[in-house]
Amino acid sequence: MNDTVTRSTYIRKLPYSVLRLVSDFLDPQDRWKDVIISIRKSNGELRYTQHHVRRFEGLVAQGKSPTVELLRDWGMLNSTVGELADILKSHKLLAAASVLLPEEAFSTETPDVCRAAETSRAPPTLPTWTVAETKRTTLAPVAHERQTPVQLQNGDPDQTQGFTNFSYNELMEITGNFDERATSDGGCRLGEGGFGTVFKGFLRDKPVAVKKLNLIDDISPDELQVQFNQEVQTLTLLKHENLVDMVGYSSDGQYPCLVYAFMANGSLLDRLACFESSPPLSWRQRCLIADGTARGLEYLHSNHHVHRDVKSANILLDENLVAKISDFGLTRASAKGTTSTVITERIVGTCAYMAPEALRGEITPKSDVFSFGVVLLEILSGLSPADKSREPQLLMDMRHDIDDEDEELTLEAFVDKRMSDWDMSQVQSVYSVAGNCLHERKNRRPLIAQVLSELNGVVKNISLESHA
Repeated sequence: MNDTVTRSTYIRKLPYSVLRLVSDFLDPQDRWKDVIISIRKSNGELRYTQHHVRRFEGLVAQGKSPTVELLRDWGMLNSTVGELADILKSHKLLAAASVLLPEEAFSTETPDVCRAAETSRAPPTLPTWTVAETKRTTLAPVAHERQTPVQLQNGDPDQTQGFTNFSYNELMEITGNFDERATSDGGCRLGEGGFGTVFKGFLRDKPVAVKKLNLIDDISPDELQVQFNQEVQTLTLLKHENLVDMVGYSSDGQYPCLVYAFMANGSLLDRLACFESSPPLSWRQRCLIADGTARGLEYLHSNHHVHRDVKSANILLDENLVAKISDFGLTRASAKGTTSTVITERIVGTCAYMAPEALRGEITPKSDVFSFGVVLLEILSGLSPADKSREPQLLMDMRHDIDDEDEELTLEAFVDKRMSDWDMSQVQSVYSVAGNCLHERKNRRPLIAQVLSELNGVVKNISLESHA
């Protein structure tokens, strides 16, 4: 958020990226309706009638955000950020208010009260972790987000096919008691994964990655159990070169743990940022990674699974830079038809990658396609998906400037110049694919199989040029 934004800033002056961030909190569960009924005329009457509400509701079917359109409309009346923040706080929509005025949004409690609440909060009671039984049968559609973990017969986790059941103590031993120091500082901590922390360890002199699942504020022990079961089930059922390889799990300790093959080159997010002085990825390497990721997603979708958290941090790279999709705790089985949509009450994912319909609680393969479009923009530019010091803040919004001839940003200027082997015609092809993936309306986006076909064509052209 720009530091010059104050309570007196006009809403109409806010960039689209900020409006979209606010909409991430208000579009789900129609919380924008709490805002619209609080907007009043100078005489105290409601500014917006039920007719207006229905009109904004109709925007959802068009793939538009009712929150963004409402704020644009209200902003034309010289409404201010302060007025909006006060309304948000009156409805306890503090996360949305913090996007606008982070210093004020949580001032409803004094620091002393907050500290007292933290110290009085008892540590959560952790359950005994179990592994849900996985049968190699046709998967039924998921009707609701909430799932009840299935207990194994006789409670024996060893029945899970193909994976080793490690003791918690064994994993503590190989990770130096889950040494929180970074590996670069002599510790074992590799980074943060979905719902947990990832540590490096050695099993029979072979490196592995151990993810210790942790409770966080808005995830209950039961929900964490679901994430644990879901990841084990998914990786038991699905095997592919471009999905991360799971070695085993642990369910007998304080925290459930998942053990994976170690990925020597870390995440795509870190490699694009040249983390720890790693060399920049070449254009050829980036295209092969994009192609591999699309292959992994196509395999998931063809087997009726939706990942729901596709992002560069969840694309891992092995010693040969082969892309491996990871973090399947949010993955859901869909109906047999890959275009089907399921509605959930719990909105999950990463906002900088989320499709409009995902923010409304829809689970559909086309949301994965949208998220992959953001990853393609990262691959092209080397830029992070979101940056508060950048305008626009969201990478997905930069394409509007590129496509607008009146704006200074061009596709050539957008390309990451740290790679020397890029070809403009190939860049244009990948950018076109990204644009198609990022269409606001899900039915206008391509299937992942079509995306894979386009990327495969680029990879073939690169191969032909290298042999010419």
